[in-house]
Amino acid sequence: MLVYAIIVAVLGLVVAVAHSVLGEKVILGPLYREQTSGLLAARATRDVIRAVFHVPSLAWAGLGIAVLLNRLQSGSDLLPVTAAIIFALSGIGNLAALRRPHPGGLILLAMAIATIADIRFN
Repeated sequence: MLVYAIIVAVLGLVVAVAHSVLGEKVILGPLYREQTSGLLAARATRDVIRAVFHVPSLAWAGLGIAVLLNRLQSGSDLLPVTAAIIFALSGIGNLAALRRPHPGGLILLAMAIATIADIRFN
């Protein structure tokens, strides 16, 4: 049953694009527009913060696609188990940090559940 792996891949792309696009628009853009003579004044610091902000997006999208490719190739369960753990920890971390339900955290938890379903039913 390929459906769970497809769900994981699609949600991985959705959450990655949303995290990066909305993060630039809502967090990084306004933060970098503020006048500062402190730590954020340095271009290198801004570039590092931007890169670190986008790394989780790349990981979620890459792992989601990897779960699908792993299923298509009848791979072992090691990759999906690792992905499920990363999705779950990311979702829990998101919810804990924000102290409220957040669409991104909920989608990541759904990805963890779909990954576990993929393992269980294949």
